[in-house]
Amino acid sequence: MPVRQRPELSREGIVAAALALIDANGLAALNMRDLGIALGASTMGVYRHFTSKTALLDAVVDNVIQGFVPTPAKGRWQAQARSLSLTVRGAMLAHPHLADLIGREFRRSPISLRVNTEIIERLRTTGVPLALLPDVYWTISSYTTGYALLEAQSLTRRKAGRGKLSRADRVKKVTALLREVDDIPAQAVRTVADVLSRPLDDAQFIFGLDCIIAGIEQRIAAHKDA
Repeated sequence: MPVRQRPELSREGIVAAALALIDANGLAALNMRDLGIALGASTMGVYRHFTSKTALLDAVVDNVIQGFVPTPAKGRWQAQARSLSLTVRGAMLAHPHLADLIGREFRRSPISLRVNTEIIERLRTTGVPLALLPDVYWTISSYTTGYALLEAQSLTRRKAGRGKLSRADRVKKVTALLREVDDIPAQAVRTVADVLSRPLDDAQFIFGLDCIIAGIEQRIAAHKDA
């Protein structure tokens, strides 16, 4: 009886399989044994490419971060900022279980550094003054990743079986919570419940991004006039 040959593993194949496993079942589902089974390989075969789960996760996150830089866009920094922000948000929402790892801190891996360099250089060469470049970059970056992280948390909760409530049900739920809190005026409950129950969505994200870009435009104009 011929001996069945195990498939030859590659780092790229392992990362792709790990990402698929996380997307399907969450971060906690990732372990080297199940990953080996999914690949039709041995656990030790996986360990030959990645010495630990931490090293594998770093590679998986880097794989997602590689998608943060959109295809070259025409236009000044405003168009670049919008394109970059939408691309980063889209990449994070495509893999919501990894959003916390992506948005947690500044990553120092070579891939992350190259991606950040590309983004910063694109803003610089399309009109953001050097003196304002740090503020512009971090303002856009923190808004984008922060908002996407909140959206990702909502997506994973729904995927875990908690369901998606209607707007009316969300208002009702938040209203009940507010009425249990001392010192919240009754006349404020309706307004606050309406605000807090507002779902995170494309329109709200774009509204915030537009406000940020408009504010940066004013700062750049003032900088040039100074």
